[in-house]
Amino acid sequence: MSTETDGLFADNYIAAWSTTDLTTRTELVALTYAPDAIFFANEPGDQPVELHGLAKITANISDVNKRLVQEKGLSTEKTAVSVNHDLMKVSWQMTTPDQQVVMTGSNLLHRDDSNRIVQDYIFIGSAS
Repeated sequence: MSTETDGLFADNYIAAWSTTDLTTRTELVALTYAPDAIFFANEPGDQPVELHGLAKITANISDVNKRLVQEKGLSTEKTAVSVNHDLMKVSWQMTTPDQQVVMTGSNLLHRDDSNRIVQDYIFIGSAS
């Protein structure tokens, strides 16, 4: 992949989590995730999460979007992208409408030969 292609992929990935339009979100998830993808989360204080397939991943993204974007007005922006073969690390931050950073994190994305995510591992930190 080229740097430009990787950047566009990361933009689409962040947009899938950020858009408030359900149709657009569903399309972006289908564009970036393989049908048999797995999403992993293990946040401090929460039970580990392992979601299999587009339907469960889309539902999770929609739930996060409702709680953080639609209800709290937070926005997510990509802060860095690193690529090593079929692995991509997307770093991001969530900000309030007045641009205060309230959450940071990164996702480690394992992509297949068609450039879609087969495994997504999220690492969430807090804003310092």
